[in-house]
Amino acid sequence: MKSPRRVRHIHIESGPLVLDFQGSAEQISSVAAQLAAAADAADLTFTVDNEVGPHLPELPCGGLWE
Repeated sequence: MKSPRRVRHIHIESGPLVLDFQGSAEQISSVAAQLAAAADAADLTFTVDNEVGPHLPELPCGGLWE
């Protein structure tokens, strides 16, 4: 039996830009790794947590991050 998909939340800030998305744990982990590599150069901060709700949009092009 396949286990249920674990969903995570990512919050991204860069200057006035603030983004919040939900996606599978694998997708969010992949995005976070890419953001971490660019965070200092881009003046970028992000957090990942389990605060997921129906108000959060899906990660754009989420399949690309799997």
